Amino acid sequence: MLFFMKSPRSKMRFHNSVFSNPSNFELQQTIQRQKPMISYIPLFIAALLFLVAIEWFVSYKRGDQNYSLGNVVQNLAIGAMDQLGSLIYFVLLFFVLSFVYKHFSIVHLKTDWKQWVLAYIAIDFLSYWYHRYSHEINILWAGHVTHHSSSFYNFSNGFRTSVFQGLNRIAFWALLPIFGFHPFVLLVSLKVSGIYDFLLHTAYIPKLGSLEKILITPSMHRVHHGKNDLYIDKNYGSTFVIWDKLFGTYQEETEPVVYGIKAEYADNNPINAIGHHYKYLWQTMHVTPNWPDKLRLIVSRPSWTPPDLQPAKTTQTKRFYRGDKFRTLAIFQLCCAVPGFIVFMLFQPVLNPFEVVVLATVLCSSIVHCSLIFNNNLYAKFEIKEMALLLFSIVATILAFSFYINFFLLFVIGYLAISALLLRLGVKYP
Repeated sequence: MLFFMKSPRSKMRFHNSVFSNPSNFELQQTIQRQKPMISYIPLFIAALLFLVAIEWFVSYKRGDQNYSLGNVVQNLAIGAMDQLGSLIYFVLLFFVLSFVYKHFSIVHLKTDWKQWVLAYIAIDFLSYWYHRYSHEINILWAGHVTHHSSSFYNFSNGFRTSVFQGLNRIAFWALLPIFGFHPFVLLVSLKVSGIYDFLLHTAYIPKLGSLEKILITPSMHRVHHGKNDLYIDKNYGSTFVIWDKLFGTYQEETEPVVYGIKAEYADNNPINAIGHHYKYLWQTMHVTPNWPDKLRLIVSRPSWTPPDLQPAKTTQTKRFYRGDKFRTLAIFQLCCAVPGFIVFMLFQPVLNPFEVVVLATVLCSSIVHCSLIFNNNLYAKFEIKEMALLLFSIVATILAFSFYINFFLLFVIGYLAISALLLRLGVKYP
């Protein structure tokens, strides 16, 4: 159990500096309340992955091609990056909510079941408007388009969330403590709302009759993900359908849904999935001649383009290669990195920052590279750059865990060594 140990002296210094001030007592209580929830998040991720596996099996038995290995792995890579970002985002959100609650709340609500119910309804209301603005304002769409750019629709889409979307939401959630909602109540309610939203991403649950008069259902959310002209910018609701009906964005599922986005886009790279619209905005601003149009581009609808737009300089198209000879490597890395990432998230609170950076980089980059292999989207000299990364990771891991031997060190060293061997075999015996 050596790898669970931390320096008692460093713990005492932290405790004395943060909690010796009586004004920080409520902060201490809230942090203590958060710990179980943070520990449960990896377990929820494992449960949701199990749902993905079940639905994938159903799709395989039906032969309906609702799943693609490359698409699922890409969704997992995007989700892994989002979870890493949430280690920062979650803390930032907590402190923003706590600061607003302490300094700007006009009332403190009694912490009973009524506050929980009201908080969930308030979150759902703001979720509608954040979601709607994310489709109507270019800079917000850049953070949200990742979730819509897949041409498949299944449970794994629930993992397909850009970290920038979480950061964009903070400004919306910061409004709620003003009205007396406690930060802890809001954080838990947000997680519950997120789980409900995840469960909407399935093509196998039909219309649900009278429930559709109250709740957002998978049928309604399928409409939201469609790029059919009839379905564009409809059904923004997260849990309750009332907001779409009140504000004129409700649409029933009446024709087969075509999933994806209207813009020209190839969905075969998780990094591109997160950053492609930011890249478009940057390049378009660069060739837009006047500043008013540059600024308008940021806040306009995604369909708007500057009237005096200059043609961009053509660049040589990069050539990408198939990943067939590295599939054994990808299968091994995927089988290790996905459960390894869940274990990492579970034990992350007891690791020091250097250990967190090394493990996060190794595991997350592995899933990203698996996505590139399964999507046949390898860049030139992939094997050379991959081998260099593996060797660098081995050295960094040894340095990160140089003061004591533990399970994480042995796992990562073994994982990287086998990956390097499989990479070499893939090059030698294609």
